Amino acid sequence: MKHCCPFPRSGQGFCTGMRGTYDPLLGAQVVQRAAAQGSVLHQLSSIWQGIEPFVFLGAAVGLGWAAWTYYDRKAAMRTYGRHITGKGVGLVVGRDDEIDRVISILCRKTKNCAALVGHAGVGKSAIAEGLAQRIATGKVPAALAGARVVEIDLGAMVAGTVLRGMFEERMKSVIKQAENVGGKIILFIDEMHVLPRAGDSHGNTDASSLLKPALARGRIRCVGATTFDGYRNCIEKDPALERRFQKVHIEEPSMQVTIGILQGLKQQYEQHHGLEIQDSALVAAAQLAARYITGRQFPDKAIDLIDEACTAKIKRAISENSLKGAAVEPNDVAQVVSQWTGIPVCALEQEETDKLIHLADRLHERVVGQDEAVNVVAEAVVCSMTGLDHPGQPIGSFLFLGSTGVGKTELAKALAEQLFASEKMLVRFDMSEYVGSGSILRLIGAPPSHDGYDDGGQLTEKVRNRPYSVILFDEVEKADPSVLNIFIQLLDDGVLTDGKGRTVDFKNTIIIMTSNIGAEHLMAGMAGEITMDAARDLLMKQVQKHFKPEFLNRLSEIVVFEPLLHDNLKEIVKIQMKSVIARVADKGISLFASDAALDVILSESYNPMYGARPIRRWLEKNVVTKLSLMLMKGEASEGSTISIDATDDKKKLKYEVVAKKVELPGECDTDSGRMAAVVSPMKRIVSLLASDPDSKASSRACVQALVTGVGNV
Repeated sequence: MKHCCPFPRSGQGFCTGMRGTYDPLLGAQVVQRAAAQGSVLHQLSSIWQGIEPFVFLGAAVGLGWAAWTYYDRKAAMRTYGRHITGKGVGLVVGRDDEIDRVISILCRKTKNCAALVGHAGVGKSAIAEGLAQRIATGKVPAALAGARVVEIDLGAMVAGTVLRGMFEERMKSVIKQAENVGGKIILFIDEMHVLPRAGDSHGNTDASSLLKPALARGRIRCVGATTFDGYRNCIEKDPALERRFQKVHIEEPSMQVTIGILQGLKQQYEQHHGLEIQDSALVAAAQLAARYITGRQFPDKAIDLIDEACTAKIKRAISENSLKGAAVEPNDVAQVVSQWTGIPVCALEQEETDKLIHLADRLHERVVGQDEAVNVVAEAVVCSMTGLDHPGQPIGSFLFLGSTGVGKTELAKALAEQLFASEKMLVRFDMSEYVGSGSILRLIGAPPSHDGYDDGGQLTEKVRNRPYSVILFDEVEKADPSVLNIFIQLLDDGVLTDGKGRTVDFKNTIIIMTSNIGAEHLMAGMAGEITMDAARDLLMKQVQKHFKPEFLNRLSEIVVFEPLLHDNLKEIVKIQMKSVIARVADKGISLFASDAALDVILSESYNPMYGARPIRRWLEKNVVTKLSLMLMKGEASEGSTISIDATDDKKKLKYEVVAKKVELPGECDTDSGRMAAVVSPMKRIVSLLASDPDSKASSRACVQALVTGVGNV
């Protein structure tokens, strides 16, 4: 055994020391096996040294992935949510009942989710902020104490989800985190009607399907907000989702509550814009928004008015170098309303009492020969505008009866100008175009799946865009009976529902319908064939025969326009001639017409069958055309004065240029023909006196120029 390693001797010595017997063969086997095991361990050590970096790298990656997964789940709420509890949210005024209702729902064991449903702009999101305020101040039950209100951004959650499963992972992370805190996170989902559609692309499961199991278990609390249309079209179509939310109707706040909301927000807007907001401006914003902005809801429209009024005030103050000490006043708010609605500022600032008191007088200035009709309309409008008539109906609804050309349309235009400050506020419909059975769809809009659904109704869209206007339905007797049935609802309730289900408010409109039914009876009375009282009776009988009683009973007044007399027609000629004079004055030319010329115009244009309507056509064809030719031929130019008179036989008109503009060096053009005709002689006088004040020739020339100037006046 000498060839072996010294282990046997060591083994022998060990055995001798232990007083045992040593077996050399067994010792050799043990040594060989130990050597083999050492070789294996050496090989394993070499392998370990080779794979050791990879093992540690894998462990590090695994630990990192686990840590990232944990952080991602915790960070999901921070990434896709916004904590509004304890934030500096605005003061919530007048919503205590709604907030109490939401708190009661959230404290339930099951179905502890609320759906805030209301029109856009009524303050649904503000109720969520009010809930956050209650929690921050500790004015909630113990079940909600210490809870956090987190607004979930579904758009951010969907963004970037290019691969299948990414949206589900994000949504589940948010739900998991909300569940793990034991109901201490209240999810607020604005525009909750997008839940059934959020994330359903690329084969993903939509958000509502992921949310419904958690809502059913009652382990998370949720508050959603949407409009009536969104709730009806998206939430109600999914019964499983609908029954997990308790519906809370959010009504529009009153004007007084809106003023309180504005006062609560006043300091925030003053700090943002850097100027003062007067309390009277807040009141004006609420009042003007209530009257002139009917297509939107409180408090949103009043808040926007104040915000934009502040911006407009800053712009004006900077241009006028008066930014220091600038304050928003009611006039600034009125100007913003004017920009939104198209109603001039002067009309908004004018006292309503003054406008209504003098309404009849101002209508008489334009509508000639219809004193009774004008008075009836003015009285009905005054009664309605003062609130003593039926509330909720249009300002006035009238049926104008009479032959053509007696002033029916003219009175409608005059009403639009006096009440709404512009003839552009007159919306006219020729009812001869609505004779078919499907005409009603053109007025209020086609229902879904019909052609023209996206276009809306001609009537409803115009009133939605211009809620303050005069609606004229010309020749209403020609319309289809189904159209008249719609008018019954319009006259009674002051609203119409269009093809898209939207309610259009007509409470700030004046409805005027014209008809020529029975006009032949009035003409017979005018000719003396029957008395005017008998003519009126026959007219009303024919009207009652054609229109349903329920339609006539809903009108404010039925107004009869009598045929015009000769004196009335001459006044109309004067009014029409003033319009021509004003148009010529824009060219810098003065125009005068004698009384004899007016008689010629009336005699040539009068037609008893058409009333005053041919007068305007005759003036356009004869007078305006003649003046245009004179301008083209150079017979008259800027600064000229044209006189129109009757010929000796009183059958035709003659035109004479009585004064022409005197050209002076450096003379400036003037906009008005009358001013040009007067200023030119005055400049001539100054020039003559400056050149030779003592000359007799200059004196005579000055007198002649003075006479010319006075004659032009």
